[in-house]
Amino acid sequence: MEKWPDILIAVVGKGRNCPPPVYQLAHEVGGTVARLPDCLLVTGGLGGAMEAAARGAKENGGRVLSLLPGVSNRTTQPHTEVDIRLDTGLTANGRNIVLASVVNAMIAVPGSHGALQEMIVAVDAGKTVWAVGEHTTRLPGVEYLASSGELSARLHAFTAASTSDLG
Repeated sequence: MEKWPDILIAVVGKGRNCPPPVYQLAHEVGGTVARLPDCLLVTGGLGGAMEAAARGAKENGGRVLSLLPGVSNRTTQPHTEVDIRLDTGLTANGRNIVLASVVNAMIAVPGSHGALQEMIVAVDAGKTVWAVGEHTTRLPGVEYLASSGELSARLHAFTAASTSDLG
């Protein structure tokens, strides 16, 4: 039986009307997560930054779990770059809480209220949260990074520590 990754890392950000620079950043971040050992990318399963991160991960050999709001693809328009798709049956707000609660760490690219909600829940749950790029709202407990290059070193250290904790 194939072993699935032990470390769950979410990428959250702008869904609808995602600006091209944010889409590109999310794509880069998804690729960075995919290249880490024993990591599974988790997204909200819809468009914009979620889709971009999933595409970046899949293009770099990664695995992707999408936690979708609603009960079927008749109510949502998921992207197809996923390995596991879970229709949560929840509203988008409910899905955001579940996503932020189950991951080991979260990476936020610039987003909207949903991404802020996910970041707040993750920080409150004691998760490691990094925000990459220009964010207009600054939250305590979040480490703000200027680029995806800065993120790579943080992720390597995090996964090394997490893997030794799992061992």
